[in-house]
Amino acid sequence: MRLCQKYFTMRDAILEVRYQMKKFFWLAVIVLLLLTFSDHELLRPYRDQIYGLILDKAPSSGKMSDEQAMRYIQKQFKELTADWGEGQQQQLSKAAESKQSLLVFHQRYCVNRDFNPILFGEPLRKSCSIIDSQLEALTSP
Repeated sequence: MRLCQKYFTMRDAILEVRYQMKKFFWLAVIVLLLLTFSDHELLRPYRDQIYGLILDKAPSSGKMSDEQAMRYIQKQFKELTADWGEGQQQQLSKAAESKQSLLVFHQRYCVNRDFNPILFGEPLRKSCSIIDSQLEALTSP
């Protein structure tokens, strides 16, 4: 059997490659046009979502940076506290303001197990597990 059995001649194979390259070219043009006009108010929310996904998923140098870990933790905290009280939401948003405040929160309430009158029980355990999942990225030099 021949490897190129689908195409009867070399000409047919070249035409197929050209056709595929044209499709890729037009896809690239459409993406570039969308990026060019993405500041329009109708496209801005979708652009921000796509940029957020890219920044969360694409590591900059193989490992997750502390900025990426902070964004991930803040995003997870927002999702987690969606149905919690305002005091609990404020406590976690204050804890996730900076890398230093997050590490202090982790040390006090997750490692030392100090009593937190606002966050305790299951909410504190879930918050600590989110921080623990990104702790390596936060503490790496």
